[in-house]
Amino acid sequence: PLVARMKETSGWQQVFSSPRLDWVIERVALNAKVLGGALGDHDKMVAVASCNEIILWALQADGNGSEIGVFHLGVPVEALFFVGNQLIATSHTGKIGVWNAVTKHWQIQDVVPINSYDAAGTFLLLGCNNGSIYYVDVQKFPLRMKDNDLLVTELYRDPTEDAVTALSVYLT
Repeated sequence: PLVARMKETSGWQQVFSSPRLDWVIERVALNAKVLGGALGDHDKMVAVASCNEIILWALQADGNGSEIGVFHLGVPVEALFFVGNQLIATSHTGKIGVWNAVTKHWQIQDVVPINSYDAAGTFLLLGCNNGSIYYVDVQKFPLRMKDNDLLVTELYRDPTEDAVTALSVYLT
């Protein structure tokens, strides 16, 4: 990918260009501000995905970039986005992948098939086909003690189990 920024005084300026990739980019996510993150206060990140593969780069203020890692979801990535400084990849098949910027750890979790998602603050909300809305606090990156799985908590379950096909959350 090519990342550029706009300055009123000088117009568009190239910030980063990745090495040539052997596959077509299907998803792109850009995190413009990572304040107080493990990568430094001024770093930016960009991620790209194709099929089940994700590449994440850190972009420095001087225009250089370094590859953080290549991650695999195991199924096609259908959404790629940041919640805070955590990279999230989801698939309707019921998998989520989370890269934590503090621990630099990639975690894949199986959940029920996902129909919709939204982020509110540091919470990732998942609307699923069983009528449930689940949430994960991706800032805390909570792991269950018994099996080290990502803690995915059920927030709501529709009594008729109608699929949650859309989510829109606004926190005040």
